[in-house]
Amino acid sequence: MDIQSFLRSSLEEAGYQVETAPDGKTAERLAVDGNFDILIVDLGLPDQDGISLILRLRRLGVRAPVLILSARRSVDDRVRGLEQGGDDYLTKPFALAELLARLRNLLKRNSPAVGEPVRLKVQDLELDLLRRQASRSGKLLQLTPQEFVLLEYLCRNVGRVVTRSMILEQVWGMRIQPDTNVVDVHIYRLRGKVDGVGQQPLIRTMRGVGYVLKDR
Repeated sequence: MDIQSFLRSSLEEAGYQVETAPDGKTAERLAVDGNFDILIVDLGLPDQDGISLILRLRRLGVRAPVLILSARRSVDDRVRGLEQGGDDYLTKPFALAELLARLRNLLKRNSPAVGEPVRLKVQDLELDLLRRQASRSGKLLQLTPQEFVLLEYLCRNVGRVVTRSMILEQVWGMRIQPDTNVVDVHIYRLRGKVDGVGQQPLIRTMRGVGYVLKDR
């Protein structure tokens, strides 16, 4: 049994409704036309690289979280996958239990539980957790999915300094700090969108420590 057939049968047994695609072109059509809660993308597609597919889906407005599957195991490969629109990264071979746990985490992250707020607000910055959209002073911010998750994490920790290691673990799922500037790069890009010209700066750098989203 190939990996796609194995995953389909395993996920259906776990209670998921599953659609599969034999190649990237078909997957793109299904993702754009359908309404999926989550996508699993193998980087080793027969007709294209999975990263190219993810980038195109994001440009086309597909916001469903993406779990990347890949035999590429280096830190650089993982970081690139997450920077290019993936929400989590699982290397092959993998345990089915871990894949199911990662799916549950992504679904939970993107679907606030009953009783949890569906909006977060810090001064004039507002996050819609259902639509996965952010705005400031009523103006919609054009954020990538990973930038939104990062901003959400900062908002949930408003007024509290969070270290790079904390951000890597909570936003990128990395439990050790690799030799990468992925956090600094994303904070720089996020700050450029949130703290635009004429706006009071909200995201601040605490030198040698980390970052904080100020509420006043």
